[in-house]
Amino acid sequence: MNKLYKAFQTITPNDFEKTNKEAQIRNNETNIYVEIPKKRKDYKLSLIGLICIICIGFSFILKNNSTVFATVGIDVNPSVELNINAKEEIVEVITHNEAGQKIVGDMKLEGSHIDVGMNALIGSMLKEGYINELKNSLLISVTGNNKEENEKMRKRISQDIDELLKGNHIQGAIISQSLDKSNDLESLAQKYHISVGKAEIIQQLMKQNSKYTFESLKDLTVNDLNILLTNNKVVDIRVDGEVSTKSYIDQEKVKQIIQEDSQIKQPTYQKIELDCDDGYMVYEVEFTYNGNEYEYELDAKDGKILKKEIEKKTLEHHQDNHTSQHISQSQARTIAMNHAKVSEVSNYKIEKDNDDGVWQYEIEFVSGKNKYEYTIDAISGKVLDYEIEKIKSVKITHEQAKQKALKHAGLSQQQTRDMEIELEDYYYEVSFETSSYEYEYKIDVETGKIIDYEKEQND
Repeated sequence: MNKLYKAFQTITPNDFEKTNKEAQIRNNETNIYVEIPKKRKDYKLSLIGLICIICIGFSFILKNNSTVFATVGIDVNPSVELNINAKEEIVEVITHNEAGQKIVGDMKLEGSHIDVGMNALIGSMLKEGYINELKNSLLISVTGNNKEENEKMRKRISQDIDELLKGNHIQGAIISQSLDKSNDLESLAQKYHISVGKAEIIQQLMKQNSKYTFESLKDLTVNDLNILLTNNKVVDIRVDGEVSTKSYIDQEKVKQIIQEDSQIKQPTYQKIELDCDDGYMVYEVEFTYNGNEYEYELDAKDGKILKKEIEKKTLEHHQDNHTSQHISQSQARTIAMNHAKVSEVSNYKIEKDNDDGVWQYEIEFVSGKNKYEYTIDAISGKVLDYEIEKIKSVKITHEQAKQKALKHAGLSQQQTRDMEIELEDYYYEVSFETSSYEYEYKIDVETGKIIDYEKEQND
């Protein structure tokens, strides 16, 4: 038994203190092991927080870089606007017409500094021939909320462009403006598919001259608008340089055409001026001779006479009412068509009227894309005045326009009175009345579509 006990002691030594110490060490090791995941968890949370901070910061930087600080517009006939951030880097390129798309082409301007982008666009315009000695005007507009920064940028860009043009041997006429943001102006620009800067120029011209409309000016080039700014003496728009008129006939040529037509060698001119009429550049001419006042309107490009009116100070009244002395309607028509140099006409109208004792024929007709109006002396057959107006291609007649208006109103002609049909540049104006209402229609001359109509109760 003693031997067995000794053997058991040998294989199971009594070393409690050593074992206990080892157990404590292991316990401590276990505690350390348990603490490790906790530290890793804190590390992961810290890492996630750091990533979030980086993401927020990065998104803030991106937002700051893409936020539009101002808009810089450049117009010639091509129209382009560049939205820029606070660093003056381009964040968006907006083109307003096909010419604008053409000059931008495949250039990637986003991310470039505004100075680099403007130089690239001017270079493209020069290359494509949009800027030259005949058409030397540009419009630069800076729109934003910071007036001081807008003005600084306007001055710098205008000076840079002027130097660039001079380097290409062109004396530019630069219209420049710094504008506050305006919802009304932006709405007009969107409505007519033009830049904000061009919309502002048109508004200024309309304030100065009541005959102008957005429709008549929106398609003009900046060079044409610059001519109008000069001739209408608009002072609220800054223009540096002299606008070129070389793409139009000069005043000496205008005088030659007038004298040949009027057979007056030395008229006294009151006015020879470039102007706009229904979207076309024309020369307005006024002069007097022998107490009579003459007004002419000529196409500014080829000198074709579009309008001629003569106001006599003293009219010779025809006391003779014998219509047998009057030329016939057929003769009056021949006189008008020969004067207009046309052989085929449509939408023909003729009326005989007595104007302050003078019997005359009022004639209207269309040939090609021109509308002609003549006043012819009913006795002598002399052309008293005439007007030629450019219009759209006319594909429906007066009668068809009238029937479309009546059908829309749900009326027959017998139910109406005071029917009038006038051909304008791109529509018929049809007006008539009933016992209760007044109607007025605008009908497209090409499609016959009703553009607009009004129905008002009779007073």
